[in-house]
Amino acid sequence: MQRLTTKLVIGTLAASLLVQLTACGTILHPERKGQKGGQIDPAIAIFDGIGLLFFFLPGVIAFAVDFSNGTIYLPGGRQSSLSDEELQRVAPHGKLDEKSLAEILRAKGLLEQDQAQHLQIQQLDSLGEVYARLAIYDSSFAQAGLTQLR
Repeated sequence: MQRLTTKLVIGTLAASLLVQLTACGTILHPERKGQKGGQIDPAIAIFDGIGLLFFFLPGVIAFAVDFSNGTIYLPGGRQSSLSDEELQRVAPHGKLDEKSLAEILRAKGLLEQDQAQHLQIQQLDSLGEVYARLAIYDSSFAQAGLTQLR
């Protein structure tokens, strides 16, 4: 009887550990938790698929966990930085030149021709104000702002 109980406990622990370790996106990219959607990260999908090929149930669980956590999706935002030369072109004397900024953003593929007229530049005083402005367009930024400000 005691031997059966020991095997049952070991089996339960092994199964729960296996379930925890099968979600590749959750392990490799915990910073992606909470994403609502977007493009699926092919690397994470392949890792989860390998789990599906070799061990059906852990593979299904991996996909389920990664989809529910949002860790299977690629990050939605794009980032870009300016070189020193571009920075001098955009703000030659400490004052922002909107036309130069629009040209650089178009050259980097971050702004389309018809979007340049809608470009707005505003000075913000704090990180909280940045998140508040972004939350107007996407409610997930409101939660991120609250988390960052704590």
